[in-house]
Amino acid sequence: MNPPDPGLQPERTLLAWRRTSLGLVVNGVLLFATGHGTSNVRLGLGIVVIVLALSCWAAVSVVYRRLVHTGIPPAVLGSDRVRRLAAGLVLVVGLFDLYAVVTR
Repeated sequence: MNPPDPGLQPERTLLAWRRTSLGLVVNGVLLFATGHGTSNVRLGLGIVVIVLALSCWAAVSVVYRRLVHTGIPPAVLGSDRVRRLAAGLVLVVGLFDLYAVVTR
């Protein structure tokens, strides 16, 4: 078994968070598109999801840049609090999607 590679781990973590954010943005755009002109609730939910996803993207980018410039790996992205927040965000978006499907 190879030892962990500390040089690329932060970049892999950044890419994983960006993939999650991109998936959330796509969900928000779909909610927004299906609600445009028909449902103000879906329109609002789409906007909320897009803003949350872009905020997640920006926060992860700031942490990564800080890591690159200081060289000190932050424990922020791997903490239990952040993982719970991300899981909660994905759960909320899933509930928004379920609402959009059921009320179609």
